[in-house]
Amino acid sequence: LQVSIFEQLTVTAFGLIATRMPDGSRGYSIIIFITAEDFRPIQLGMGFTLLGVGGMVAINRTFDQDVLREGLKNETLGKLLFPRDPVANAPAIIRALATAFPARSGAYLVGILAKSGWFTPTLVTLQLAVIVEFGVRKRLLVLGRVSALLPSRDNDIVRINVDTIGVVDFDQGTVAIDGMLVDSRLAHAYPLTGAMALRARWGSGPGSTFVLAVGGLHPRFAPPADLPKLARIAIAFSSGTNPRLTCEAYFAITANTVQFGARAQLYAAAYGFSIEGDVGYDVLLEIAPLHFI
Repeated sequence: LQVSIFEQLTVTAFGLIATRMPDGSRGYSIIIFITAEDFRPIQLGMGFTLLGVGGMVAINRTFDQDVLREGLKNETLGKLLFPRDPVANAPAIIRALATAFPARSGAYLVGILAKSGWFTPTLVTLQLAVIVEFGVRKRLLVLGRVSALLPSRDNDIVRINVDTIGVVDFDQGTVAIDGMLVDSRLAHAYPLTGAMALRARWGSGPGSTFVLAVGGLHPRFAPPADLPKLARIAIAFSSGTNPRLTCEAYFAITANTVQFGARAQLYAAAYGFSIEGDVGYDVLLEIAPLHFI
């Protein structure tokens, strides 16, 4: 449902109601998102404005963090956070709700949504959802989208869009954050790609860990089992594979190491001849005992 009131306020609502549990037994589950936008921006200070607010509630539904992480690749967050046309995109929204928030008896969700901008006219937009799960499990879910169009929306020489998902599991004592560049480019032509992840487990003992990786890890560092393979932060200075010029980099911090590196690669071929070039470095600094590669 989407209703515009005197073109000064747009109220959007979408949800899903099931009258059977996944195993076919009797029961019900419900999830509803409601947002309000297009009102006069509210000044928050420091150049920030409030552009939209909302909330969500779910009964007998949980969230699947693996589905949400995989959804970073196909812009699932764009279907859940302040969708522009929920009526036309209803099938995609329903699929996203059903897979990302599956039914589970005894699980409850409640959350708030906010959309803010920076500068006037808006150059940077932040969409955020903070959702608490209680009942069967105690978890905190944070979904975020950051979009920067510089120097203006009509002439976005710098276009950066970042989707993120964060999960705090109070039962397991873990924090997991994943982020990915989507639909980003420079000078209208050069794609920007890459991903980041954070994994942490609080407490003392051998089970405690901390890994923050932007663009991946050093090739000789053994990553934790729950850390996905991350694409380097990269820019491609050509639209095809011939010629090809790419630059990539990474930076990572763990409980006992600092890691960083960069690489540039060139390839071109014509008339039966080709040229290839590669230059780069990888640094792994171990803090205790002091050691580096």
